[in-house]
Amino acid sequence: MLADRLPPHDISAEESVIGSLLIDGEAITQVSPFLDPDDFYRERNRWCFETCLDLFERGEAINQITVAHDLERQERLSEVGGTAYLSQLVSAVPTSLHIEYYARIVQRTATMRRLISVAGDIASIGYHDDPDVDNALTQAEELLFHIRTGHSTRDFTLLREVLDTYLEDTTPLGELGDPSRQPVRTGFRDLDTLLGGFQRSDMIVLAARPSIGKSTIALNVARNAAADGMNVGIFSLEMGREQ
Repeated sequence: MLADRLPPHDISAEESVIGSLLIDGEAITQVSPFLDPDDFYRERNRWCFETCLDLFERGEAINQITVAHDLERQERLSEVGGTAYLSQLVSAVPTSLHIEYYARIVQRTATMRRLISVAGDIASIGYHDDPDVDNALTQAEELLFHIRTGHSTRDFTLLREVLDTYLEDTTPLGELGDPSRQPVRTGFRDLDTLLGGFQRSDMIVLAARPSIGKSTIALNVARNAAADGMNVGIFSLEMGREQ
């Protein structure tokens, strides 16, 4: 029954994305941070989007003529459907105003297709009957994790926003009025003077040879931070709760 189902896709949304780009090439900056060529279900639409990205990366204009020329150079224009198909895409979309809406649909259906694929892979892991259950669960979790992290959105950020946050985070310990924004004090005076406390956005790695006292100093830092009014959580893979 499931084998008769087509994977989730929306050809109209795909064509609307390409048509919008052919109308307004600058609109690619609205979708390129989160949309990938592999998100397109129909191959010829994927080729068209790849071509638009290539033109954008080369700093060239994106329109019906340049896309057709580049597809011809790749010997794909006839497989796409020729210039007639590109003209059809342009005539089907009245404006590029809603390109992000169309692109989100394409991305969502692509994510659903990946989820279906991963579900089959997870089923294979289960049928393999690995005696190491933890290993099997780890493999399954990694497959799902890759779906969630596969589309990282990277867009332009105003320097003012980054600079304001940086200046707040690097202000000396005693000069911040809001305790919730202050760096975390370790309780070790020399270390706090050297580092300015632990910055809230940082991951601190404490490394040393075995049996040197890493856990002891980490627990002392946690205790001192808690005594300073901070909320502290401890996760340990080497010590039980009683220890």
